[in-house]
Amino acid sequence: MYLEQFFVEGLGHASYLVAADTTKEALVVDPRRDIQVYVEAIHRLGFELRYVLETHNHNDFLSGARHLADCLGAEHVASAEAGLQFPYRAVREGDELPLGELRIRVLRTPGHTPEHLSYVVIDTGRTEAPFLVFSGGDLLVGAVGRPDLLGHELGEQLAPQLYDSLHQKLLPLGDHVIVLPTHSSGSLCGRGIAGTRFTTIGYERLANPALRQPSREAFVQFVLQGNPGIPTYYARMRPTNQRGPAPFRAPEPRPVPALAAQHLAGHGAIVVDTRSSVAFGGAHVPGAINIGLGPMFATWVGWLLPADVPLLFVLDRDADWELVTTALLRIGYERFAGYLQFGMASWVEHGLPVERVEQLSVHELRQRLLADPAVQVLDVRMASEWTEGHIERAVHLPLGELPQRLAALPLDRARPVAVVCGSGYRSSIATSLLKERGFASVWNVLGGMTAWKEAGYPTVDGQPAARDEAGDLRVRDEGQHLVRRVAAG
Repeated sequence: MYLEQFFVEGLGHASYLVAADTTKEALVVDPRRDIQVYVEAIHRLGFELRYVLETHNHNDFLSGARHLADCLGAEHVASAEAGLQFPYRAVREGDELPLGELRIRVLRTPGHTPEHLSYVVIDTGRTEAPFLVFSGGDLLVGAVGRPDLLGHELGEQLAPQLYDSLHQKLLPLGDHVIVLPTHSSGSLCGRGIAGTRFTTIGYERLANPALRQPSREAFVQFVLQGNPGIPTYYARMRPTNQRGPAPFRAPEPRPVPALAAQHLAGHGAIVVDTRSSVAFGGAHVPGAINIGLGPMFATWVGWLLPADVPLLFVLDRDADWELVTTALLRIGYERFAGYLQFGMASWVEHGLPVERVEQLSVHELRQRLLADPAVQVLDVRMASEWTEGHIERAVHLPLGELPQRLAALPLDRARPVAVVCGSGYRSSIATSLLKERGFASVWNVLGGMTAWKEAGYPTVDGQPAARDEAGDLRVRDEGQHLVRRVAAG
């Protein structure tokens, strides 16, 4: 059997290509929208695509299943309960799909979503015992899928079903069975997903905290509490996938001269500056939103910016156009006004106005907090990070909630605000949102709470600080606390 995993960092999305040794027939599981990677692999390896399988209606990305099946003449396979609004092969519990020496058995495993399926692979050339399972969004590495993505009320109904799917369908497959989930580290479809991209039933039975809950009731409480926010773009993904997303079409590069870019910015386009926080802070287009190009770029654009407004990008280099547009097309963004030709250098050379955000080290922030009681601190990390230790004077609001809840915060627009996250990435996004909403003096804290804790500065509800013999601040009980380094900031 041939097996290959394809991974989209940031979205934490894993998809798979499987092929039979005897017939070279192949299937793909949960493909992303830009399907060329699968087409090229299938042609290169001499396979014939027979099935495209979907474990569930995805909430976090647009599916390429329909287009891939149409492109290569395969059957699109999904749950009979999926409600897809186009022809596909509807399967149910116990159905089997032949693939050379392989047999694919369908398990109905609701929980992460109502229509969720898992696919068990049996290699009949070796044994009739299950070999591996594509667990979709139910059983993850070190975690389980969230049942609340379609609303808390439905989540309360799905959480017990998730428990039953895990304990009655997946765990009985046997400890030897390899688990290949669709959601991995970086996805917000689960809480605390480990970075390893595969696991086994036995290891999860041993180490997965959700599976170690003592009762069904405890499990339900565990999976419904402490979850991060839900990106706003998720609400569009499921219905779009049910309708059938349009095929992926990469746009041609669209360089926009500086004066034309200024016109677009003044007539409804949102300027998205994809450069680093330091570059953005040095000089940027007035009103621009800084979302640095990195693994979490698409997630934060999808969370914070509307999909029906043209986006004009400021890039570090022209080649970033393809990276930016591909990442956003995966989550349904289609309106691209272009990118600033020759970057910020051209904007500055044309004498156009710029804005700046001062970048502070944690040492400079500490000095300003001690010297000026008027300085405000906004912490935009997730709640789990906040409780691990935060600056005493800080106000907490996770970045994803900032546009909706900013007005309710006890922050004075006339006083300086220092914004902190885990590293300086999310806080830079927040500074641009604050400036766009009229805050006069906003500072971005480089290194964020990671640097603050490394410097030994005091935190509340976190690591206590003490002085060593040399008089320097040091952190006590380092082994009892985890300094979480989050890729998103």
